[in-house]
Amino acid sequence: MRSITTPSSLVRAIVPVFAIVVVTSCAAGTPATSPAPGAGAGSSAVASPSASCPGGTWRQVPVSASQPVAAPPLPVVTGIRTAAHPECGYDRLVLDITGSLPNYKVRSAAQVTADPSGMPITLPGRQYLLITLQPTQAHDISGRSTVARSAQALGYPVLKGYAVAGDFEGVFTLALGVNGPVSIRIGELPGHWYIDVRAVPN
Repeated sequence: MRSITTPSSLVRAIVPVFAIVVVTSCAAGTPATSPAPGAGAGSSAVASPSASCPGGTWRQVPVSASQPVAAPPLPVVTGIRTAAHPECGYDRLVLDITGSLPNYKVRSAAQVTADPSGMPITLPGRQYLLITLQPTQAHDISGRSTVARSAQALGYPVLKGYAVAGDFEGVFTLALGVNGPVSIRIGELPGHWYIDVRAVPN
């Protein structure tokens, strides 16, 4: 069982886990450069009262979870998928991972820089989240990247883009650009790790 840490409590809890159909149906596409229908960049993510939306615990960052991970071999991120869900008020990003699911930490950041170079990364969004997975890598044994390295612009209501910020010495870092303050919901399933982001009302 993972030990999960949040700002509001220091308790041991189980990461919310949802049916596999939720992950596959909510983020079945490849990274997109345009929003889903009805999710234009200027629209707001407002849940419809009649929408059939998944449940789960929403948290404020930072959030982290850890447990022993058998390695080698290191878990490998093989895919990044996204989907907008304006009818439920959130956007989702899914990581496809081979091997054991790694430890993770999600925190806010004032800016995004590449690890280990420290070079700035330009990413759409008004605020940023950094997702750190460890031990994990996003390249094969020949050093070839298993995911797109360049920044991806999405234009969803909440999630505006993402970029790989680091893949060095067993630490994988992914940066998210969001439209403002957000709460997050994290889920884990065999071969998948996902994060939902929704706007925090002003």
